Parts: sequence; structure tokens; C-alpha cells
Amino acid sequence: MKPPGPVWVDERNPIYRRGLVTCLQAEGYVIAGESAALRPPPDLSGSSLLIFDLDAVGSEAAAALARRDDLLLIGLVRSTPAAHVRELLGAGMSAALLLRTLTPSRLLSCIRALGEGNAPIRIKGETPGPGTAAAFAPDADNRGLTRRELDVLSLLADGDSTREIAHQLSYSERTVKNIVHDVRRKLDGRTRAQAVAVAARRGII
Repeated sequence: MKPPGPVWVDERNPIYRRGLVTCLQAEGYVIAGESAALRPPPDLSGSSLLIFDLDAVGSEAAAALARRDDLLLIGLVRSTPAAHVRELLGAGMSAALLLRTLTPSRLLSCIRALGEGNAPIRIKGETPGPGTAAAFAPDADNRGLTRRELDVLSLLADGDSTREIAHQLSYSERTVKNIVHDVRRKLDGRTRAQAVAVAARRGII
């Protein structure tokens, strides 16, 4: 797998931005530069991937930069209203990550997927609500896991309990336990922790 080249990180919150940069550098990615809301307009000609603050920049502005400089786009979002979904579907986004559930493993697995040529428009880390189903296309390689199995697996990776997962996804605890059982079977995990480790190693989460 060939990973994306130099990465430009755009995020208006300096603490979040520093965290993103540190995470990427720890994995050997080259940081081409940093900005906040793409101001002043940066020179992205040497970048291959732009991780940007979708709420501050907007998908149309980012897509224009991507067309000019041939960039892959990962948008960072704080919520998923229908307006965002329409923007993402129409602007050539590679992927989107929800900031409130963003983890290093989710960020890195998303970038690895792009390096493998998989670029679904998907808000990682949140289940679809009314009018948002089109933005949650399944991953190109999810080892046979269903959408709800992936949602539960992601929350398991965050350390959530069965009760917490049931509350967040509006499932019964019994339903969550059944889903976890199916996930463990599909991933050959003897325990929840092992299933999460297998999923992370394979780039599923």
C-alpha cells in the first residue's frame, strides 16, 4: 500500500490541530503545513492530502483547492445536518470524520483506506439520522460487517460499555450483545478487545 504523500492540516482549534499533526508525525507522515480555516490561503501544491475543518472552510472551497492542486480531502465535522450531507455528496469529498468521536485509530485507518484507493463519502463515528443515509456508504472493505456492526465496533473501540452503546444507538442491551457476538464471530475474536484489535489491525476502524 502506498500512503498519501505530504499532508496539510487545517483546523481552527490549535489544540486539535496540534493533536492531529502529532498523531500523523508519529506514524511517519510528512506534514506539508498547517492553517486555520485556510487563512491566509496556503500553498498546497506540494501536498497530497488535505485534512480540513469543514465547518470553517466549507466543502465547495476545499473542493476547488482539490481540483487545482489534485488533493485528496478529509473533512472534519462537528455535526451531521442534512446540509452537510448534500455538500459532501456534491463536492468530491474523499471522507469525513466526526470530531467528537475522532480517535487516532479512526484517523489513521481512514488515511490508509485512501492510500488503498478506497474513498467512500462517509461520516465516521456517527450513525445516520433521518435524511442522512446517502452519506453513509459502506466501506469498500469491511470484512462482511454490516453498517450497524461497524457502528457498534467503533463504539467498542472507544471503550463504551454495552449500556452506553445501547443508549447512543437507541438499541436494547440484548440487541447490542447479539451484535457484539456476531462481530466477534466474523473477526474470529475470542473477546471484545481482541475483535477491536483485529479490526484496527485490518484498517476496518
